[in-house]
Amino acid sequence: MNDQPQPESTPPKSDFLSRNTLLLLLVICLAAVGVVAYLALRPGDTHQERIIELIEAPAPREVDVNIWQVIDAVDDPDVQAREGYRYKVLIEDEAREGASGIARIGGLVTFVPDTQRGDVVIAEVSRLRRSTADAVLIERLESGVPVPDRRPRRPDRPERTREPSVTELGRVYRGTVTDMGRDGDGIVRVEGKVVFVEGAELGEHVEFVIVDDLERFARAEVVSKSDEPFDAPVAPEEAPRPVRETPVTIGEEHEVTVTEPDRRNPEVDGVARIDGFVVFVPDTQPGDRVRIRVIDTRARSANAEVLERLEQD
Repeated sequence: MNDQPQPESTPPKSDFLSRNTLLLLLVICLAAVGVVAYLALRPGDTHQERIIELIEAPAPREVDVNIWQVIDAVDDPDVQAREGYRYKVLIEDEAREGASGIARIGGLVTFVPDTQRGDVVIAEVSRLRRSTADAVLIERLESGVPVPDRRPRRPDRPERTREPSVTELGRVYRGTVTDMGRDGDGIVRVEGKVVFVEGAELGEHVEFVIVDDLERFARAEVVSKSDEPFDAPVAPEEAPRPVRETPVTIGEEHEVTVTEPDRRNPEVDGVARIDGFVVFVPDTQPGDRVRIRVIDTRARSANAEVLERLEQD
Protein backbone atom coordinates (compact mmCIF):
# COMPACT_ATOMS: atom_id res chain seq x y z
CA MET A 1 0.00 0.00 0.00
CA ASN A 2 1.38 3.38 -1.10
CA ASP A 3 1.19 5.90 1.75
CA GLN A 4 3.27 8.69 0.11
CA PRO A 5 1.56 12.21 0.00
CA GLN A 6 0.40 13.44 -3.41
CA PRO A 7 1.72 16.81 -4.67
CA GLU A 8 -0.74 19.81 -4.69
CA SER A 9 -2.41 20.45 -8.08
CA THR A 10 -1.68 23.81 -9.86
CA PRO A 11 -4.00 25.62 -12.31
CA PRO A 12 -3.22 25.13 -15.92
CA LYS A 13 -1.04 27.72 -17.59
CA SER A 14 -3.70 28.50 -20.24
CA ASP A 15 -6.25 29.57 -17.61
CA PHE A 16 -3.75 32.00 -16.14
CA LEU A 17 -3.14 33.66 -19.49
CA SER A 18 -6.88 34.03 -20.14
CA ARG A 19 -7.46 35.85 -16.87
CA ASN A 20 -4.59 38.25 -17.57
CA THR A 21 -5.90 38.96 -21.04
CA LEU A 22 -9.39 39.83 -19.73
CA LEU A 23 -7.89 42.16 -17.14
CA LEU A 24 -5.84 43.90 -19.79
CA LEU A 25 -8.86 44.38 -22.04
CA LEU A 26 -10.89 45.76 -19.15
CA VAL A 27 -8.18 48.31 -18.38
CA ILE A 28 -8.00 49.37 -22.03
CA CYS A 29 -11.81 49.80 -22.20
CA LEU A 30 -11.86 51.89 -19.04
CA ALA A 31 -9.09 54.08 -20.40
CA ALA A 32 -10.92 54.57 -23.71
CA VAL A 33 -14.16 55.52 -21.92
CA GLY A 34 -12.23 58.03 -19.85
CA VAL A 35 -10.69 59.63 -22.96
CA VAL A 36 -14.07 59.88 -24.68
CA ALA A 37 -15.66 61.42 -21.57
CA TYR A 38 -12.83 63.95 -21.31
CA LEU A 39 -13.12 64.97 -24.97
CA ALA A 40 -16.88 65.30 -24.70
CA LEU A 41 -16.97 67.30 -21.48
CA ARG A 42 -14.00 69.59 -21.88
CA PRO A 43 -14.81 73.24 -22.69
CA GLY A 44 -14.31 74.12 -26.34
CA ASP A 45 -12.31 77.01 -27.67
CA THR A 46 -14.36 80.20 -27.76
CA HIS A 47 -14.02 82.76 -30.52
CA GLN A 48 -15.47 86.25 -30.59
CA GLU A 49 -18.10 86.66 -33.35
CA ARG A 50 -17.47 89.38 -35.90
CA ILE A 51 -19.92 91.00 -38.37
CA ILE A 52 -18.29 90.80 -41.77
CA GLU A 53 -21.08 92.41 -43.86
CA LEU A 54 -24.54 93.73 -43.10
CA ILE A 55 -27.07 92.89 -45.83
CA GLU A 56 -30.20 94.96 -45.69
CA ALA A 57 -33.43 93.32 -46.81
CA PRO A 58 -35.11 95.03 -49.78
CA ALA A 59 -38.03 97.26 -49.00
CA PRO A 60 -41.39 95.51 -49.48
CA ARG A 61 -43.00 96.14 -52.88
CA GLU A 62 -45.88 98.52 -52.81
CA VAL A 63 -49.09 96.61 -53.28
CA ASP A 64 -51.33 97.91 -56.04
CA VAL A 65 -54.55 98.48 -54.14
CA ASN A 66 -57.75 100.03 -55.44
CA ILE A 67 -58.60 102.93 -53.17
CA TRP A 68 -61.73 103.88 -55.15
CA GLN A 69 -60.12 106.56 -57.22
CA VAL A 70 -62.01 107.29 -60.43
CA ILE A 71 -59.97 107.24 -63.64
CA ASP A 72 -61.24 109.48 -66.43
CA ALA A 73 -61.59 107.32 -69.55
CA VAL A 74 -63.57 110.03 -71.39
CA ASP A 75 -60.77 112.58 -71.74
CA ASP A 76 -57.97 110.00 -71.78
CA PRO A 77 -58.64 107.33 -74.45
CA ASP A 78 -55.34 105.56 -73.67
CA VAL A 79 -56.11 104.43 -70.11
CA GLN A 80 -55.84 100.73 -69.37
CA ALA A 81 -58.87 98.78 -68.21
CA ARG A 82 -58.12 96.92 -64.99
CA GLU A 83 -60.32 94.63 -62.98
CA GLY A 84 -61.64 96.20 -59.77
CA TYR A 85 -60.95 99.80 -60.84
CA ARG A 86 -63.47 102.57 -61.39
CA TYR A 87 -63.68 104.71 -64.50
CA LYS A 88 -65.62 107.67 -65.76
CA VAL A 89 -66.99 106.62 -69.14
CA LEU A 90 -69.37 107.82 -71.84
CA ILE A 91 -71.96 105.34 -73.05
CA GLU A 92 -71.54 105.46 -76.82
CA ASP A 93 -74.03 102.82 -77.87
CA GLU A 94 -76.59 100.33 -76.61
CA ALA A 95 -77.03 96.61 -77.04
CA ARG A 96 -80.32 95.49 -78.53
CA GLU A 97 -83.35 95.79 -76.21
CA GLY A 98 -81.37 98.07 -73.92
CA ALA A 99 -79.78 95.20 -72.03
CA SER A 100 -76.66 97.27 -71.39
CA GLY A 101 -74.79 100.29 -72.59
CA ILE A 102 -71.50 100.10 -74.44
CA ALA A 103 -68.52 102.24 -73.45
CA ARG A 104 -64.84 102.04 -74.26
CA ILE A 105 -61.98 102.00 -71.78
CA GLY A 106 -58.70 102.40 -73.60
CA GLY A 107 -60.37 101.05 -76.75
CA LEU A 108 -61.70 97.98 -74.95
CA VAL A 109 -65.44 97.43 -75.49
CA THR A 110 -67.04 97.56 -72.03
CA PHE A 111 -70.63 96.56 -71.24
CA VAL A 112 -72.35 98.56 -68.49
CA PRO A 113 -75.88 97.39 -67.54
CA ASP A 114 -78.71 99.88 -66.81
CA THR A 115 -77.22 102.65 -68.96
CA GLN A 116 -78.24 104.37 -72.18
CA ARG A 117 -76.50 106.10 -75.04
CA GLY A 118 -75.34 109.55 -73.93
CA ASP A 119 -74.98 108.66 -70.25
CA VAL A 120 -71.80 109.70 -68.44
CA VAL A 121 -71.31 107.28 -65.58
CA ILE A 122 -68.83 105.91 -63.10
CA ALA A 123 -68.44 102.18 -63.70
CA GLU A 124 -66.32 99.57 -61.96
CA VAL A 125 -64.74 96.87 -64.09
CA SER A 126 -65.88 93.53 -62.69
CA ARG A 127 -64.42 91.17 -65.26
CA LEU A 128 -61.84 91.34 -68.04
CA ARG A 129 -62.01 89.13 -71.09
CA ARG A 130 -59.73 88.78 -74.06
CA SER A 131 -61.40 91.51 -76.12
CA THR A 132 -64.14 92.98 -73.88
CA ALA A 133 -64.87 93.88 -70.29
CA ASP A 134 -67.90 93.75 -67.99
CA ALA A 135 -68.61 96.56 -65.55
CA VAL A 136 -71.18 97.52 -62.93
CA LEU A 137 -72.82 100.91 -62.65
CA ILE A 138 -71.64 102.89 -59.60
CA GLU A 139 -73.04 106.37 -60.27
CA ARG A 140 -74.79 108.20 -63.12
CA LEU A 141 -73.28 111.67 -63.58
CA GLU A 142 -75.08 112.99 -66.67
CA SER A 143 -77.59 111.90 -69.29
CA GLY A 144 -78.31 112.98 -72.84
CA VAL A 145 -74.71 113.96 -73.59
CA PRO A 146 -73.96 114.12 -77.35
CA VAL A 147 -71.76 111.25 -78.46
CA PRO A 148 -68.89 112.69 -80.52
CA ASP A 149 -66.70 110.94 -83.03
CA ARG A 150 -64.19 109.22 -80.73
CA ARG A 151 -61.50 108.97 -83.38
CA PRO A 152 -58.79 111.47 -82.34
CA ARG A 153 -57.55 114.00 -84.85
CA ARG A 154 -54.14 115.59 -84.59
CA PRO A 155 -54.46 119.38 -84.27
CA ASP A 156 -51.40 119.96 -86.45
CA ARG A 157 -52.81 117.89 -89.31
CA PRO A 158 -55.25 119.66 -91.63
CA GLU A 159 -58.62 118.03 -92.00
CA ARG A 160 -58.72 115.89 -95.09
CA THR A 161 -61.62 116.26 -97.47
CA ARG A 162 -62.99 112.85 -98.33
CA GLU A 163 -63.43 112.25 -102.01
CA PRO A 164 -66.76 110.84 -103.18
CA SER A 165 -66.65 107.06 -103.31
CA VAL A 166 -66.59 105.41 -106.72
CA THR A 167 -68.80 102.65 -105.30
CA GLU A 168 -72.29 103.05 -103.88
CA LEU A 169 -73.77 100.99 -101.09
CA GLY A 170 -76.40 98.64 -102.51
CA ARG A 171 -75.46 99.24 -106.17
CA VAL A 172 -74.77 96.27 -108.46
CA TYR A 173 -71.48 96.30 -110.38
CA ARG A 174 -69.82 93.99 -112.86
CA GLY A 175 -66.25 92.88 -113.27
CA THR A 176 -63.69 90.10 -113.48
CA VAL A 177 -61.87 88.67 -110.48
CA THR A 178 -58.19 89.49 -110.95
CA ASP A 179 -56.81 88.45 -107.57
CA MET A 180 -57.74 86.71 -104.33
CA GLY A 181 -57.87 88.24 -100.86
CA ARG A 182 -56.32 86.80 -97.72
CA ASP A 183 -59.68 85.50 -96.51
CA GLY A 184 -60.50 83.78 -99.80
CA ASP A 185 -62.63 86.54 -101.34
CA GLY A 186 -62.28 87.47 -104.98
CA ILE A 187 -60.90 90.93 -105.74
CA VAL A 188 -62.49 93.11 -108.42
CA ARG A 189 -61.42 96.70 -109.04
CA VAL A 190 -63.95 99.42 -109.73
CA GLU A 191 -62.15 102.48 -111.12
CA GLY A 192 -59.07 101.31 -109.22
CA LYS A 193 -60.87 100.75 -105.90
CA VAL A 194 -60.49 97.27 -104.44
CA VAL A 195 -63.75 95.38 -103.88
CA PHE A 196 -63.67 92.07 -101.99
CA VAL A 197 -66.40 89.85 -103.43
CA GLU A 198 -67.49 86.94 -101.26
CA GLY A 199 -68.04 83.72 -103.20
CA ALA A 200 -66.08 84.80 -106.28
CA GLU A 201 -63.12 82.84 -107.64
CA LEU A 202 -60.09 83.93 -109.63
CA GLY A 203 -60.91 84.60 -113.31
CA GLU A 204 -64.70 84.59 -112.88
CA HIS A 205 -66.92 87.28 -114.42
CA VAL A 206 -69.38 88.35 -111.73
CA GLU A 207 -72.16 90.75 -110.92
CA PHE A 208 -71.93 91.85 -107.31
CA VAL A 209 -73.75 94.14 -104.90
CA ILE A 210 -71.86 96.43 -102.52
CA VAL A 211 -72.72 95.58 -98.89
CA ASP A 212 -70.01 97.53 -97.07
CA ASP A 213 -68.52 100.69 -98.59
CA LEU A 214 -65.38 101.98 -96.89
CA GLU A 215 -62.95 104.68 -97.91
CA ARG A 216 -60.13 102.51 -99.24
CA PHE A 217 -62.05 99.38 -100.21
CA ALA A 218 -65.51 97.85 -100.32
CA ARG A 219 -67.07 94.46 -99.68
CA ALA A 220 -69.66 92.81 -101.88
CA GLU A 221 -71.69 89.65 -102.46
CA VAL A 222 -72.15 87.77 -105.72
CA VAL A 223 -75.43 88.37 -107.57
CA SER A 224 -74.68 86.28 -110.68
CA LYS A 225 -71.83 84.86 -112.75
CA SER A 226 -71.24 84.89 -116.48
CA ASP A 227 -69.13 82.85 -118.88
CA GLU A 228 -68.26 86.00 -120.86
CA PRO A 229 -66.90 89.36 -119.71
CA PHE A 230 -69.49 92.08 -119.14
CA ASP A 231 -69.68 95.06 -121.51
CA ALA A 232 -70.61 97.63 -118.84
CA PRO A 233 -69.12 97.88 -115.35
CA VAL A 234 -72.45 98.84 -113.77
CA ALA A 235 -75.64 96.81 -113.97
CA PRO A 236 -78.62 98.67 -115.52
CA GLU A 237 -80.61 99.32 -112.34
CA GLU A 238 -82.51 102.47 -111.56
CA ALA A 239 -82.02 102.32 -107.82
CA PRO A 240 -79.61 100.56 -105.46
CA ARG A 241 -80.73 97.35 -103.88
CA PRO A 242 -81.59 97.47 -100.19
CA VAL A 243 -78.70 96.33 -98.06
CA ARG A 244 -79.44 93.27 -95.95
CA GLU A 245 -79.80 94.13 -92.29
CA THR A 246 -77.57 92.16 -89.97
CA PRO A 247 -79.57 89.84 -87.69
CA VAL A 248 -77.30 90.53 -84.69
CA THR A 249 -76.09 93.62 -82.87
CA ILE A 250 -73.28 94.32 -80.46
CA GLY A 251 -73.98 93.09 -76.96
CA GLU A 252 -76.51 90.41 -77.89
CA GLU A 253 -76.15 86.99 -76.34
CA HIS A 254 -76.98 83.78 -78.21
CA GLU A 255 -76.68 80.04 -77.69
CA VAL A 256 -75.13 78.57 -80.83
CA THR A 257 -73.51 75.43 -82.14
CA VAL A 258 -70.23 75.79 -84.02
CA THR A 259 -70.75 74.26 -87.46
CA GLU A 260 -67.40 74.72 -89.21
CA PRO A 261 -63.81 75.84 -88.60
CA ASP A 262 -62.72 79.38 -89.32
CA ARG A 263 -60.73 79.13 -92.54
CA ARG A 264 -58.40 81.87 -91.35
CA ASN A 265 -57.41 79.89 -88.24
CA PRO A 266 -59.05 76.45 -88.48
CA GLU A 267 -57.06 74.83 -85.68
CA VAL A 268 -58.26 77.32 -83.06
CA ASP A 269 -61.41 79.22 -84.04
CA GLY A 270 -64.84 78.19 -85.26
CA VAL A 271 -67.83 79.59 -87.13
CA ALA A 272 -71.50 79.58 -86.10
CA ARG A 273 -74.48 80.88 -88.05
CA ILE A 274 -77.44 82.89 -86.80
CA ASP A 275 -80.22 83.00 -89.40
CA GLY A 276 -77.54 82.16 -91.96
CA PHE A 277 -75.35 85.05 -90.78
CA VAL A 278 -71.69 84.17 -90.15
CA VAL A 279 -70.43 84.64 -86.59
CA PHE A 280 -66.76 83.98 -85.80
CA VAL A 281 -66.32 82.34 -82.39
CA PRO A 282 -62.78 82.08 -80.94
CA ASP A 283 -61.39 78.98 -79.21
CA THR A 284 -64.08 76.63 -80.52
CA GLN A 285 -64.30 73.67 -82.86
CA PRO A 286 -67.16 72.18 -84.90
CA GLY A 287 -69.72 70.55 -82.62
CA ASP A 288 -69.08 72.84 -79.65
CA ARG A 289 -72.22 74.37 -78.14
CA VAL A 290 -71.60 77.71 -76.46
CA ARG A 291 -73.28 80.85 -75.21
CA ILE A 292 -71.74 83.85 -76.95
CA ARG A 293 -71.90 87.63 -76.89
CA VAL A 294 -71.54 89.68 -80.06
CA ILE A 295 -68.67 92.18 -79.79
CA ASP A 296 -68.39 93.47 -83.37
CA THR A 297 -70.59 93.46 -86.48
CA ARG A 298 -69.97 93.98 -90.17
CA ALA A 299 -72.10 93.78 -93.26
CA ARG A 300 -71.39 90.09 -93.82
CA SER A 301 -70.24 88.74 -90.46
CA ALA A 302 -69.82 89.35 -86.77
CA ASN A 303 -67.27 88.54 -84.09
CA ALA A 304 -68.25 87.09 -80.73
CA GLU A 305 -66.72 85.98 -77.46
CA VAL A 306 -67.52 82.83 -75.51
CA LEU A 307 -69.38 83.41 -72.25
CA GLU A 308 -70.14 79.81 -71.35
CA ARG A 309 -69.57 76.34 -72.75
CA LEU A 310 -72.77 74.27 -72.82
CA GLU A 311 -73.37 70.55 -72.88
CA GLN A 312 -73.74 69.16 -76.35
CA ASP A 313 -77.14 67.83 -77.34
